[in-house]
Amino acid sequence: MFVLMMGLLLADAGLADYAATVTGHFSTAAQHDADPRYDIAEAEVVRIWPERQDGIWVYQEQTILNRAGITPAAAKLSPYFQRIGHIIVQPDGSLLRENYEIRDRGRFVGLWRADYQGARPTPDDLGPAGCANYITRVAAGHFTAVTKACENHYKGAAAMLSLAISAPDTYANWDRGFDAAGARVWGPAEGGYLFRRKP
Repeated sequence: MFVLMMGLLLADAGLADYAATVTGHFSTAAQHDADPRYDIAEAEVVRIWPERQDGIWVYQEQTILNRAGITPAAAKLSPYFQRIGHIIVQPDGSLLRENYEIRDRGRFVGLWRADYQGARPTPDDLGPAGCANYITRVAAGHFTAVTKACENHYKGAAAMLSLAISAPDTYANWDRGFDAAGARVWGPAEGGYLFRRKP
């Protein structure tokens, strides 16, 4: 019983550590300055539904700021990515993150802002789950994540591979699409986007 309880406590600690590591406000501006082939992207990740006892739920919103013909402020009103993530502990102690589409997602743009006054999502707003991330804690505040057998049809792809490394003040995310023959058809060839935590 003691071993079981210790295992549960360690698993819960890993879940809380992951939540603290990945939530916050992040930017790829420094990477763009060093290599303009990478866009200036911002990612906003906040906890939602903290009262729930079935794992941890987060809202994630991402925007490209250096889009032609649009100001950064206007770009923040039309993010390219909005998902709700549900993170749970698996039997082996690793973590699983299911990423849900959001119905009528435009209603929740800016949910991450401290002064947000708009609609709040409920479980009824969850759409289908997309590709899951299989997460391994490699040290306190450090995690790796990968997708497995993730179907994707963007730009003629057959599958998508996502690799991520998260640390307390930065995370790297490398998403790529591959056709049925295994050739890359979208996503950066040289490496992933590097997001740094904003002050």
